[in-house]
Amino acid sequence: MARPASYLRRYDGGWRLLVLRDAWSDAFWAAVRSELENAAPARHPLTRRLRFPCGSGGRDYFLKLYFPSTGVAGGLKDLLRDSKALRALKQGEALSRNGFHAPPAIAAGEERMCGLLRRAFLLTVEIEARPIAALLREQFTPPLDRMRLARKRAWLRKLALETRRLHELGFVHGDLVPSNIFARPEQEEVTFFYMDNDRTRRYPAWTPQRLWRRNLVQLNRFVLPGISLQDRMRFLRGYLGERPWTEGERRLIRWLESKTRQRRKECERIETPVSFRELMRWNGPFARNS
Repeated sequence: MARPASYLRRYDGGWRLLVLRDAWSDAFWAAVRSELENAAPARHPLTRRLRFPCGSGGRDYFLKLYFPSTGVAGGLKDLLRDSKALRALKQGEALSRNGFHAPPAIAAGEERMCGLLRRAFLLTVEIEARPIAALLREQFTPPLDRMRLARKRAWLRKLALETRRLHELGFVHGDLVPSNIFARPEQEEVTFFYMDNDRTRRYPAWTPQRLWRRNLVQLNRFVLPGISLQDRMRFLRGYLGERPWTEGERRLIRWLESKTRQRRKECERIETPVSFRELMRWNGPFARNS
């Protein structure tokens, strides 16, 4: 994937960087390197809050630290492709160019030795948004008056339409679970942000692929505050289109229920013959995610 036009390439020893024009400096790089040097390697990425410059005049950022993949297969993948940090920056830029929202990236970099990945990082601006589950609990926990009910349905419709457009443009998010969707309410409107884009990919429109269905399962398998079975069906109505469903779309809905049950069994050890409405009731006995 080519370098986004708004970023510059920088090199420092074994480090290869992409940095945002007019937002990067030697002092900023020194602050990031200090965090990198003090971080112990870990199996999973680490996220640190970074304030720069220090003090009351500074701004808050999030620094995500990546370490090499484990195993021979993981090491080979790291050798043949960009690090997750660089891929996350580029995919976030691609999303933004197409009218979606992602945390603005200031820089990303990877350190290699003889081609082998040692470390990588992604630096993003802190956004004024919160996880969608927290906002659902605050704003849409029953009982709801007519105004709040209408607002919840408007949120669901907008998320459905954005998800459909995401897939129509060839994007498949790497992990479209609710914790990776942040929301920023703005009076009667809401803006959604797609987080953690290091595994997000974009496929050419002519490429036949069905990976977009995985995103629907990721969204659907979590019990969420205030979200009923009717709300899930409203989301699908918005995603599939406001028209009578075809037999193929009805098969998709049945497949989605089956895969949701399977994922809840695999991830949460929940296997029960109850109705799907009861299984996914947000304040019911199986609501471990709410």
